[in-house]
Amino acid sequence: MGQLPDLQDARRRLGLALSAVCHDRWVLGYLRHGSMHPITGSEVSPRFLHGRPLMALARRALYEKRPLVLNSVFEKPGTANSYDWELDWPALLYTPIGEIGRQPIGLLVIGCRQDHWYSEEDVAYAHTLGCSLAPLVAALKRPLSRLKEDEGEVLQLLSYGLSSSEIARAVRTDDRHARALVDRVTKKMQSVTADDLTFPIVEMKRRAFRI
Repeated sequence: MGQLPDLQDARRRLGLALSAVCHDRWVLGYLRHGSMHPITGSEVSPRFLHGRPLMALARRALYEKRPLVLNSVFEKPGTANSYDWELDWPALLYTPIGEIGRQPIGLLVIGCRQDHWYSEEDVAYAHTLGCSLAPLVAALKRPLSRLKEDEGEVLQLLSYGLSSSEIARAVRTDDRHARALVDRVTKKMQSVTADDLTFPIVEMKRRAFRI
């Protein structure tokens, strides 16, 4: 599967890095035509595999090139599993992905189902992580933008370690078509190397995370 196992490992390491920040869900994506297109996230779900328009606070974070926090003092009951989690959840952290002083190329969205107050240390950590992830997103943005919608979905499912047979069931197709999709995705992602999918050490609260 070409470089796809490396993408799976990159997702695992990003999950470890984000364990330093309180959250119930996270999604990492690249920017294209005013929308965020997911690269990977904390969970496998078709509703998180497709691009969606940027929220107002996300646009502001990208414009100001710095992380922004939404902390609500009111919790909305019965929305723990809502699709519109960016509207319903009380605590969100939007982190632009890009080099310092440069236009962001991606976005990391982190959220909590329950009331939580993101601290200045959390924001500083997210800012550093956003810079560290810039080379990874830059390397993936071009090949990902060449994928068709069904191929992008397959790539993300592969990043979670699903087999061709499991992908066939997930996208409701037969094994032969799923294998063909996997082959096309692998071919289009050949330009991505293992070095492209690494990011350096990030420090927070006097703790070092080697990822």
